[in-house]
Amino acid sequence: MKQKKIETHKIGLVGQAPSRRGDPRKPLAGPNGQKIARLAGMSHDELIACRRKHLNTHYSGKRGKGDAFDRAKGNVNAADVLLDWRVERIVLLGKNVARCFGFRDLPFLAEIRIYGRRFLIFPHPSGTNRWWNERRNERRARQLLQRFLRGETVPAGFRKSGRSTRTRSQTSSIGTSANSSHDTISRRKPSRTP
Repeated sequence: MKQKKIETHKIGLVGQAPSRRGDPRKPLAGPNGQKIARLAGMSHDELIACRRKHLNTHYSGKRGKGDAFDRAKGNVNAADVLLDWRVERIVLLGKNVARCFGFRDLPFLAEIRIYGRRFLIFPHPSGTNRWWNERRNERRARQLLQRFLRGETVPAGFRKSGRSTRTRSQTSSIGTSANSSHDTISRRKPSRTP
């Protein structure tokens, strides 16, 4: 059976911020983009053909083991994505990105249908994310990402992970409550306090 081709014009990928050496005008053009392309089973050129955006447009420096993230800017840019993009499926790269879209406390690889679109909460591709250390996680992520990008429905039980305590019904029911989270969907720019 031939697999369905990935229609890049129907896909968006939202990252946290460019890397220290990354070009802010070219989201996912570096090593993290290459990792996502490899996992998706597509060429890097195909990945670049998808809609792409970083919620923080510039590298914000370090914080702890990872990079700093300005959530207020992220919330504004997430609202812009929802209002401006005309894509069917959006991959949210990391928990910080998912929170800016109003999806809190969901496990990696959760799929949400809301706003007339499908969202996949995908682990941040950075090497500092220890989630990638387990081979079975990478295998599951690859399978789910490829199915999601092709627009296929994932069979019940396929997402199950030994590490997640959230049930399938809790994950799918988030679609009705995610929109009620406070001020995550707003075009207003954050006010600056002195």
